[in-house]
Amino acid sequence: MKFQRHYKYLIKPTYEQKQILMRTFGAVRFVYNHYVDDLKAGKNMRGMAKNILSGYRAQYPFLNGIDGSALMHVIFQAQDKGNTLSIHKKRKDSRVSYTTANLEKSPIRIVDGRYIELPKLGIVELVYQRPIPEDAEIRNAAVIREADGKYYVSIMVEYDRQIENRELDLSKSIGIDYSSTHFYVDDKGNKIDMPHFFKEDEKKIAESDLKLRRMEKGSKNYYKQKLKTAAYHQRVKNRRMDFMHKLTTELAEKYDVICIEDLDMQEISKNHHLGKRTYDNAYGLFDRYLRYKMKERGKLLLRVDCYYPSSKTCHNCGHLNYKLKLSDRIWQCEQCGMILDRDVNAAINIKTKCLSDYNRRRVSDVSL
Repeated sequence: MKFQRHYKYLIKPTYEQKQILMRTFGAVRFVYNHYVDDLKAGKNMRGMAKNILSGYRAQYPFLNGIDGSALMHVIFQAQDKGNTLSIHKKRKDSRVSYTTANLEKSPIRIVDGRYIELPKLGIVELVYQRPIPEDAEIRNAAVIREADGKYYVSIMVEYDRQIENRELDLSKSIGIDYSSTHFYVDDKGNKIDMPHFFKEDEKKIAESDLKLRRMEKGSKNYYKQKLKTAAYHQRVKNRRMDFMHKLTTELAEKYDVICIEDLDMQEISKNHHLGKRTYDNAYGLFDRYLRYKMKERGKLLLRVDCYYPSSKTCHNCGHLNYKLKLSDRIWQCEQCGMILDRDVNAAINIKTKCLSDYNRRRVSDVSL
């Protein structure tokens, strides 16, 4: 089976290479925004990307020295969104990037475990801390300049992996209920806490923001302080991603089946009291990492609909408590008298529902 994975590394371009990168970032943004303008003007933008780019290059000669693969990719991106104005927004400057393909004429390759060769840039110094598998084929590379001024390359590779065809052990399954107070609660009663990385650095970020607001916009000191503020945010992001990778890898190795709720985290974040904590928890990132790690191992990530009343249903007798409030963390079932922890009860119900649906589908498939 074919799998794709991204490997992100810090790169250290020279001054001359940074100039090339800045021109490429600007050209990519220009082509995308020009495409949006042409769309607004009522022009037919359904033609081949190659012809559209040729037209832009004839009209704007400065595009001729830019990596053609990067410009083509951004036109493909715009076309994939469809020719509907409502979904096109102009690109701005916060996090700039471009994607270039690995072509025979302009290859992307790792050199001596210390450098990477990129189209138009040549050899760039690379912090190669996590080797790419030897049998993996490099498909493309995204060059990124983060808000803190550092440069990264995200290499997308494709590789074959034979998934072991074995019967899943349903006894090695876990039900997980999202908890804004902790991070998640499982069906065995374990409450997993996540460090609140943003909250830990919130005071430093606020102080840095205050300094930035007091400076003259556009001055050298303003630019330096802006990078410092961005570095705090990047630190929060990196620590959160590191925690998520370690946690999801541990779960994917330990369990054959993981059962979760299909939650709309954006909707949850609109809650006035839970918004900041929801973003700090980054449960959506947890979901995304878990999805591909379970798939790679030939295991299952099962979901239950977000409208399923997992918290209100007694896992012992199935009684539905319509009176349950969000503030009720412990409640007693009126029918069987069992005292229930709201989150643990929800995790048990999520696991039961997911496994029940999975077994029903499996029986149905066999009968067909």
